[in-house]
Amino acid sequence: MTDKQMESKIYQIELLNEFSMSVYNRLLRHVHKNKIDLTHQAHQENFIVLLFHQLEETLSLNLFKKELKELEEIKHYWITMNSLTKEICASDVQTD
Repeated sequence: MTDKQMESKIYQIELLNEFSMSVYNRLLRHVHKNKIDLTHQAHQENFIVLLFHQLEETLSLNLFKKELKELEEIKHYWITMNSLTKEICASDVQTD
């Protein structure tokens, strides 16, 4: 990989990290606001709980070990999760 390709990869990873954290934090705020227990065994079948844990696992991926094609796939995953979490959290928006 050339220096220019490596710079491009690092830039993509930085953008992915920022974007993925914003998606994760949106769902975290929803969990907190709605007092959803992430640890209670009875809630392990709850869609929000499962999604939250899935996002956590995906955040823990080492993106530097991924190829550019894989990074693109991960980017599409986060775009999809962004839309999904916006739908989930739409009810959290307070109207005046």
